Amino acid sequence: MSPQPPRRAAGEVAAREAVIARDAGLRRISRVTRRVILGAVALSGGLAVTAANAFHGRTIVTNNNASTPGTASTPGDSSGLSAPVQAPAPTPVQPVAVSGGS
Repeated sequence: MSPQPPRRAAGEVAAREAVIARDAGLRRISRVTRRVILGAVALSGGLAVTAANAFHGRTIVTNNNASTPGTASTPGDSSGLSAPVQAPAPTPVQPVAVSGGS
């Protein structure tokens, strides 16, 4: 007669089955979580592309050929900003500041 493997107790079998069920549940929830994250990233990217196409930026057109007196133009400067022709003059009236009044 060949030796038979030892019989396991009923509690040991139930514990083993519980561990297997737990591991399967963890694998399933891990897959679901990954898919939800992937969907959220894809949806966010899609909304970003839609918003970028819906709200176009504005283009500032500058005329680099014309120069006005009192402004300095540098060849490499493409910001469109220039110095004012006249400096701001001080105002004779003192500014009024109101804070918290009711």
